[in-house]
Amino acid sequence: MLMVLAAPALAEPLPIHYNERPPHHYTRQGMPQGDGIERLRAALATANLPYQFHATPAKQQLVLLKANERPACMLAWVALPGRERAGKLSDIIYDERRLWCTMATPDEVMQRLNAALRQ
Repeated sequence: MLMVLAAPALAEPLPIHYNERPPHHYTRQGMPQGDGIERLRAALATANLPYQFHATPAKQQLVLLKANERPACMLAWVALPGRERAGKLSDIIYDERRLWCTMATPDEVMQRLNAALRQ
């Protein structure tokens, strides 16, 4: 019997970009902190997805999203009408805030992440 193993969802850690928005996400002593960061960390661990946080201003996040060159997610965006045309929105992380990910982010990654956020 031939077994086909599923390809990994990501070849490298998923970049998660966040801006400074205490108490939800901020940088202290070079490390991302806050309740939004911790909720997302827990979901990423549950989904078994490798990730790397990056402190990135909101305007730069929009540039990355528009470029759509590789998988990446931007933390703390609201699901406004039309945003789903520019990227993939996750389930809620906190206060109606979600990840807004590039279209290059694999659907499997979004499905695993959303399943973990619903737990």
